[in-house]
Amino acid sequence: MSTTPPRRPTPEELVEHLAHVGRALWAATHLGDPTPAVARLRDRMDQPRPGDLVMEVTQFAADAFDPDSVGRLVRIEQWSGWPTRSVIEPLLRPGEQRDGLDVSLIALPDQPSYAHWTEQAL
Repeated sequence: MSTTPPRRPTPEELVEHLAHVGRALWAATHLGDPTPAVARLRDRMDQPRPGDLVMEVTQFAADAFDPDSVGRLVRIEQWSGWPTRSVIEPLLRPGEQRDGLDVSLIALPDQPSYAHWTEQAL
């Protein structure tokens, strides 16, 4: 009996899957009256910080997924009277930077213990 090994997903497909799981986790934390642990996770995801693994949710509702919308948050720039500028290093393009004005980002837990991740000092 011969079996064909499953097709290996491309890096882009893996990043898209990560984004879908991240979006589902984020949405689930916003339902109903969450427990304190879930509320901490929600609040932490809603307040990305430089160094966090993030994904842009501004365009996520569109059918076309952009793998460069997932990466490390390099910095957030805010000047009075100007839109907030977020700079991301895409996960699949180390060393490159992408920026956007007034984009909506969520942080994704990237540690074995999400509880520890939510408790890190600001």
